[in-house]
Amino acid sequence: MISQSIAKRYARGLFAVGEKDGKYRVYYEELDAILRYFKEEQKLGNALMLPITEMKKRKELLGDVMRAFGASLPLANIFSMLLENNRMGYLPLIKDVYGELIDDKEGRVRGTLLSAYPLDDSTKVRIEEVLKEKLHKEVVLSAIEDKSLMGGVKVVIKGTIIDGSAKRQLELLKENILKE
Repeated sequence: MISQSIAKRYARGLFAVGEKDGKYRVYYEELDAILRYFKEEQKLGNALMLPITEMKKRKELLGDVMRAFGASLPLANIFSMLLENNRMGYLPLIKDVYGELIDDKEGRVRGTLLSAYPLDDSTKVRIEEVLKEKLHKEVVLSAIEDKSLMGGVKVVIKGTIIDGSAKRQLELLKENILKE
């Protein structure tokens, strides 16, 4: 929980700067590219994220990475603050929160569509359209196969679960029978 609030603080700060100068999407793309690079070059990522390496060396490494990527000044400043406060490990969370801020600004919400069997694209699009009408936002769902559902679908959007699975329908039927 604390890590989420720390990530939100940094993401909101960067996003506020991005909104002001109109480069909020650019900052996200830069952040994403650098994080992908850290994932590919795990030794470098670990050297920056783990406080075992002395701070002077970590600052030099970070400066080299920022120059190599041509990172914008606000993003470089965020990275420097994270490094100095030993919070580089929060970067993936910051990226996720920042992505949510972009989605909110652009009237979009993301979620997960769970189904017992693979759904064709037209079914997924229809579900997204129905949810768009209800939520008054563009809905982007990533489909995941979940054999435990038996049939039907379940949608999870920002902690809200819409359960239309066969399993849930059977549970409801059982509850109604037991009530009578």
